Amino acid sequence: MLEVFAYNAGKGDCIRIHYAGTHNIIIDSGVIRFSQNFKRICDSVIQERETLDALILTHVDTDHIGGILTNLRRANYKCPFNEVWMNHSGKASFGDRTLSVQQNDEVYARLLNRGINVKPMYKDIRNELAGAKICVFWPDKNILEDYDDCCVERNLARHTDYGLSLSDLANKPLPIQDASINNKKSVVFSFEFENRKLLFTGDAWAENVISAQGVYDLVKISHHGSARNISELYRDRIHASNFLICTDGVSHPDKQTIAKLEKWYGKIDIYSPSEWWKNGYFIKDDYLHKISYHYREGCAIIW
Repeated sequence: MLEVFAYNAGKGDCIRIHYAGTHNIIIDSGVIRFSQNFKRICDSVIQERETLDALILTHVDTDHIGGILTNLRRANYKCPFNEVWMNHSGKASFGDRTLSVQQNDEVYARLLNRGINVKPMYKDIRNELAGAKICVFWPDKNILEDYDDCCVERNLARHTDYGLSLSDLANKPLPIQDASINNKKSVVFSFEFENRKLLFTGDAWAENVISAQGVYDLVKISHHGSARNISELYRDRIHASNFLICTDGVSHPDKQTIAKLEKWYGKIDIYSPSEWWKNGYFIKDDYLHKISYHYREGCAIIW
Protein backbone atom coordinates (compact mmCIF):
# COMPACT_ATOMS: atom_id res chain seq x y z
CA MET A 1 0.00 0.00 0.00
CA LEU A 2 1.07 3.58 -0.71
CA GLU A 3 -0.42 6.51 1.21
CA VAL A 4 0.26 10.25 1.00
CA PHE A 5 -0.66 12.39 4.02
CA ALA A 6 -0.79 16.18 3.55
CA TYR A 7 -0.86 18.34 6.70
CA ASN A 8 -2.08 21.90 7.10
CA ALA A 9 1.28 23.42 7.98
CA GLY A 10 0.20 27.04 7.70
CA LYS A 11 1.35 28.56 4.45
CA GLY A 12 4.04 25.88 4.23
CA ASP A 13 4.48 22.24 3.25
CA CYS A 14 4.50 19.06 5.31
CA ILE A 15 3.79 15.75 3.55
CA ARG A 16 4.23 12.16 4.73
CA ILE A 17 4.59 9.18 2.43
CA HIS A 18 3.68 5.85 4.05
CA TYR A 19 4.76 2.80 2.07
CA ALA A 20 5.94 -0.81 2.29
CA GLY A 21 3.94 -1.47 5.44
CA THR A 22 5.97 0.33 8.11
CA HIS A 23 8.13 2.82 6.22
CA ASN A 24 7.70 6.60 6.12
CA ILE A 25 9.32 9.61 4.48
CA ILE A 26 8.42 13.16 5.45
CA ILE A 27 8.81 16.03 3.01
CA ASP A 28 9.35 19.44 4.62
CA SER A 29 8.31 20.50 8.11
CA GLY A 30 6.03 23.52 7.75
CA VAL A 31 6.28 26.94 9.37
CA ILE A 32 7.77 27.66 12.80
CA ARG A 33 4.38 27.61 14.56
CA PHE A 34 3.80 24.11 13.14
CA SER A 35 6.78 22.71 15.08
CA GLN A 36 4.75 21.02 17.82
CA ASN A 37 2.41 19.42 15.28
CA PHE A 38 5.44 18.29 13.28
CA LYS A 39 6.86 16.62 16.39
CA ARG A 40 3.50 14.96 17.14
CA ILE A 41 3.33 13.55 13.60
CA CYS A 42 6.81 12.07 13.96
CA ASP A 43 6.08 10.75 17.47
CA SER A 44 2.90 9.03 16.28
CA VAL A 45 4.87 7.15 13.61
CA ILE A 46 7.40 5.97 16.19
CA GLN A 47 4.62 4.95 18.60
CA GLU A 48 3.22 2.71 15.88
CA ARG A 49 6.66 1.05 15.76
CA GLU A 50 7.23 2.25 12.24
CA THR A 51 10.37 3.85 10.80
CA LEU A 52 11.03 7.39 9.65
CA ASP A 53 13.44 6.54 6.86
CA ALA A 54 14.20 10.11 5.85
CA LEU A 55 13.23 13.75 6.16
CA ILE A 56 13.50 15.57 2.84
CA LEU A 57 13.89 19.36 3.02
CA THR A 58 13.23 20.78 -0.43
CA HIS A 59 14.70 24.24 0.11
CA VAL A 60 15.70 26.90 2.60
CA ASP A 61 12.52 28.96 3.12
CA THR A 62 11.12 29.08 6.65
CA ASP A 63 7.72 27.70 5.61
CA HIS A 64 9.49 24.46 4.69
CA ILE A 65 12.22 24.14 7.34
CA GLY A 66 10.65 26.06 10.24
CA GLY A 67 9.21 23.03 12.01
CA ILE A 68 12.41 20.99 12.17
CA LEU A 69 14.56 24.05 12.92
CA THR A 70 12.45 25.02 15.94
CA ASN A 71 12.64 21.49 17.31
CA LEU A 72 16.39 21.24 16.76
CA ARG A 73 16.83 24.39 18.87
CA ARG A 74 15.33 22.52 21.84
CA ALA A 75 18.05 20.84 23.87
CA ASN A 76 15.92 17.82 24.75
CA TYR A 77 14.70 17.16 21.19
CA LYS A 78 15.59 13.70 19.89
CA CYS A 79 15.66 13.75 16.10
CA PRO A 80 13.78 10.61 14.97
CA PHE A 81 15.02 10.40 11.38
CA ASN A 82 17.56 7.90 10.12
CA GLU A 83 18.67 10.39 7.47
CA VAL A 84 17.95 13.94 6.36
CA TRP A 85 18.22 14.86 2.69
CA MET A 86 18.36 18.56 1.83
CA ASN A 87 19.49 21.02 -0.80
CA HIS A 88 22.63 21.95 1.09
CA SER A 89 25.99 21.42 -0.59
CA GLY A 90 27.77 20.58 2.66
CA LYS A 91 29.83 23.78 2.49
CA ALA A 92 29.32 26.79 4.73
CA SER A 93 27.84 29.77 2.91
CA PHE A 94 29.32 33.22 3.28
CA GLY A 95 28.72 36.92 2.74
CA ASP A 96 25.52 38.85 3.39
CA ARG A 97 23.23 35.85 3.62
CA THR A 98 19.45 36.06 3.71
CA LEU A 99 17.66 34.85 6.83
CA SER A 100 16.47 31.73 4.99
CA VAL A 101 20.03 30.79 4.02
CA GLN A 102 21.25 31.38 7.58
CA GLN A 103 18.51 29.11 8.89
CA ASN A 104 19.33 26.41 6.36
CA ASP A 105 22.97 26.49 7.48
CA GLU A 106 21.76 26.26 11.08
CA VAL A 107 19.58 23.22 10.36
CA TYR A 108 22.51 21.53 8.62
CA ALA A 109 24.92 22.25 11.50
CA ARG A 110 22.48 21.19 14.22
CA LEU A 111 21.75 17.90 12.43
CA LEU A 112 25.46 17.12 12.15
CA ASN A 113 26.01 17.98 15.81
CA ARG A 114 23.35 15.39 16.70
CA GLY A 115 25.05 12.74 14.61
CA ILE A 116 22.35 12.64 11.92
CA ASN A 117 23.40 11.44 8.48
CA VAL A 118 22.78 14.44 6.16
CA LYS A 119 22.82 13.93 2.41
CA PRO A 120 22.71 16.58 -0.33
CA MET A 121 20.01 16.42 -3.01
CA TYR A 122 20.88 17.47 -6.52
CA LYS A 123 20.25 16.43 -10.10
CA ASP A 124 20.77 12.78 -11.06
CA ILE A 125 21.02 11.49 -7.48
CA ARG A 126 19.09 8.25 -7.06
CA ASN A 127 18.23 6.47 -3.83
CA GLU A 128 16.33 3.34 -2.88
CA LEU A 129 14.52 2.80 0.41
CA ALA A 130 12.51 -0.34 1.22
CA GLY A 131 11.74 -0.93 -2.45
CA ALA A 132 10.91 2.70 -3.23
CA LYS A 133 12.94 4.56 -5.87
CA ILE A 134 13.73 8.26 -5.52
CA CYS A 135 15.12 10.23 -8.44
CA VAL A 136 16.22 13.88 -8.15
CA PHE A 137 15.71 16.08 -11.22
CA TRP A 138 16.72 19.44 -9.76
CA PRO A 139 18.73 21.45 -8.60
CA ASP A 140 21.92 21.21 -10.60
CA LYS A 141 24.90 20.70 -8.29
CA ASN A 142 26.67 23.81 -9.59
CA ILE A 143 23.65 25.99 -8.81
CA LEU A 144 23.41 24.51 -5.33
CA GLU A 145 26.99 25.58 -4.64
CA ASP A 146 26.61 29.10 -6.06
CA TYR A 147 26.37 31.15 -2.88
CA ASP A 148 26.55 34.51 -4.63
CA ASP A 149 22.90 34.06 -5.62
CA CYS A 150 21.92 33.19 -2.05
CA CYS A 151 22.36 36.82 -1.03
CA VAL A 152 19.48 37.96 -3.24
CA GLU A 153 15.76 37.40 -2.79
CA ARG A 154 13.48 38.69 -5.52
CA ASN A 155 9.85 38.09 -4.76
CA LEU A 156 7.10 39.58 -6.90
CA ALA A 157 4.01 41.21 -5.47
CA ARG A 158 0.94 39.03 -4.97
CA HIS A 159 -2.03 39.47 -7.22
CA THR A 160 -5.62 38.35 -6.64
CA ASP A 161 -7.57 36.69 -9.42
CA TYR A 162 -10.54 35.30 -7.47
CA GLY A 163 -13.00 37.67 -9.12
CA LEU A 164 -12.32 36.28 -12.59
CA SER A 165 -13.89 33.12 -13.97
CA LEU A 166 -11.98 29.91 -14.60
CA SER A 167 -12.82 30.20 -18.30
CA ASP A 168 -11.36 33.70 -18.56
CA LEU A 169 -8.25 32.77 -16.59
CA ALA A 170 -7.61 29.67 -18.68
CA ASN A 171 -7.13 31.85 -21.75
CA LYS A 172 -5.11 34.64 -20.12
CA PRO A 173 -1.30 34.58 -20.33
CA LEU A 174 0.43 33.42 -17.17
CA PRO A 175 2.03 36.14 -15.00
CA ILE A 176 5.77 36.86 -14.88
CA GLN A 177 7.51 33.75 -13.60
CA ASP A 178 8.90 33.35 -10.09
CA ALA A 179 12.30 34.99 -9.60
CA SER A 180 13.12 33.85 -6.05
CA ILE A 181 16.64 32.41 -5.95
CA ASN A 182 15.69 30.20 -3.01
CA ASN A 183 12.92 28.68 -5.12
CA LYS A 184 15.27 28.28 -8.06
CA LYS A 185 17.25 25.84 -5.92
CA SER A 186 14.22 23.93 -4.65
CA VAL A 187 14.42 20.15 -4.99
CA VAL A 188 12.29 18.40 -7.63
CA PHE A 189 12.13 14.63 -7.24
CA SER A 190 10.02 11.60 -8.04
CA PHE A 191 9.00 8.83 -5.66
CA GLU A 192 8.20 5.47 -7.24
CA PHE A 193 6.84 2.47 -5.39
CA GLU A 194 5.47 -0.67 -6.99
CA ASN A 195 3.38 0.64 -9.91
CA ARG A 196 2.85 4.22 -8.64
CA LYS A 197 4.90 7.30 -9.41
CA LEU A 198 4.60 10.64 -7.60
CA LEU A 199 6.26 14.01 -8.30
CA PHE A 200 7.20 16.46 -5.54
CA THR A 201 8.29 19.98 -6.42
CA GLY A 202 8.75 22.12 -3.29
CA ASP A 203 8.61 25.74 -4.51
CA ALA A 204 10.58 25.09 -7.70
CA TRP A 205 10.55 27.28 -10.78
CA ALA A 206 8.34 25.98 -13.59
CA GLU A 207 11.28 25.48 -15.95
CA ASN A 208 12.87 23.15 -13.39
CA VAL A 209 9.67 21.19 -12.71
CA ILE A 210 9.30 20.27 -16.38
CA SER A 211 12.78 18.71 -16.31
CA ALA A 212 10.95 15.82 -14.59
CA GLN A 213 9.08 15.02 -17.79
CA GLY A 214 6.89 11.95 -17.42
CA VAL A 215 3.57 10.38 -16.40
CA TYR A 216 2.61 10.58 -12.72
CA ASP A 217 -0.17 9.34 -10.46
CA LEU A 218 0.10 12.50 -8.34
CA VAL A 219 1.88 15.83 -8.84
CA LYS A 220 2.43 18.25 -5.99
CA ILE A 221 1.98 21.70 -7.56
CA SER A 222 4.95 23.97 -6.86
CA HIS A 223 4.89 26.97 -4.52
CA HIS A 224 1.46 26.34 -2.97
CA GLY A 225 -0.32 26.69 -6.30
CA SER A 226 1.23 29.95 -7.50
CA ALA A 227 0.59 30.74 -11.17
CA ARG A 228 4.16 32.08 -11.29
CA ASN A 229 5.44 28.52 -10.86
CA ILE A 230 3.59 26.73 -13.66
CA SER A 231 4.19 26.81 -17.39
CA GLU A 232 2.32 26.21 -20.64
CA LEU A 233 4.94 23.51 -21.25
CA TYR A 234 3.33 21.39 -18.51
CA ARG A 235 0.79 20.12 -21.02
CA ASP A 236 3.47 18.36 -23.09
CA ARG A 237 5.96 17.45 -20.36
CA ILE A 238 4.06 16.59 -17.16
CA HIS A 239 1.13 14.17 -17.47
CA ALA A 240 -1.25 13.65 -14.54
CA SER A 241 -4.86 14.03 -13.43
CA ASN A 242 -4.32 14.14 -9.63
CA PHE A 243 -2.73 17.23 -8.09
CA LEU A 244 -1.78 18.15 -4.53
CA ILE A 245 -1.71 21.80 -3.44
CA CYS A 246 -0.26 22.50 0.02
CA THR A 247 -1.64 25.76 1.39
CA ASP A 248 -3.81 27.17 4.15
CA GLY A 249 -5.70 29.22 1.57
CA VAL A 250 -4.67 32.63 2.93
CA SER A 251 -2.48 33.79 0.04
CA HIS A 252 -2.54 30.80 -2.30
CA PRO A 253 -3.41 29.11 -4.60
CA ASP A 254 -3.87 31.37 -7.58
CA LYS A 255 -7.15 30.66 -9.30
CA GLN A 256 -5.41 30.76 -12.67
CA THR A 257 -3.39 27.71 -11.65
CA ILE A 258 -6.59 25.68 -11.34
CA ALA A 259 -7.90 27.11 -14.62
CA LYS A 260 -4.74 26.17 -16.50
CA LEU A 261 -4.60 22.66 -15.05
CA GLU A 262 -8.16 22.01 -16.21
CA LYS A 263 -7.43 23.46 -19.65
CA TRP A 264 -4.34 21.29 -20.09
CA TYR A 265 -5.57 18.04 -18.58
CA GLY A 266 -9.38 18.05 -18.69
CA LYS A 267 -11.14 16.43 -15.73
CA ILE A 268 -8.82 16.73 -12.72
CA ASP A 269 -8.79 15.96 -9.00
CA ILE A 270 -7.31 18.53 -6.61
CA TYR A 271 -6.19 17.45 -3.12
CA SER A 272 -5.34 19.87 -0.31
CA PRO A 273 -4.97 19.90 3.51
CA SER A 274 -7.27 22.97 3.69
CA GLU A 275 -10.64 23.80 2.13
CA TRP A 276 -9.57 27.05 0.47
CA TRP A 277 -12.15 26.61 -2.31
CA LYS A 278 -14.95 27.37 0.18
CA ASN A 279 -13.72 30.89 0.95
CA GLY A 280 -15.12 32.99 -1.89
CA TYR A 281 -12.71 31.43 -4.35
CA PHE A 282 -15.24 30.70 -7.09
CA ILE A 283 -17.90 32.69 -8.87
CA LYS A 284 -21.19 31.31 -10.23
CA ASP A 285 -19.91 30.29 -13.67
CA ASP A 286 -17.08 28.24 -12.17
CA TYR A 287 -19.39 25.53 -10.85
CA LEU A 288 -19.97 24.29 -14.40
CA HIS A 289 -16.39 23.03 -14.57
CA LYS A 290 -15.43 19.38 -14.07
CA ILE A 291 -12.98 19.68 -11.21
CA SER A 292 -13.17 17.53 -8.07
CA TYR A 293 -11.82 18.97 -4.81
CA HIS A 294 -10.75 16.73 -1.93
CA TYR A 295 -10.04 17.95 1.58
CA ARG A 296 -7.30 15.80 3.13
CA GLU A 297 -6.10 17.34 6.41
CA GLY A 298 -4.01 14.53 7.84
CA CYS A 299 -5.99 11.97 5.83
CA ALA A 300 -4.42 9.82 3.19
CA ILE A 301 -4.53 9.74 -0.57
CA ILE A 302 -4.46 5.96 -0.94
CA TRP A 303 -3.51 3.60 -3.75
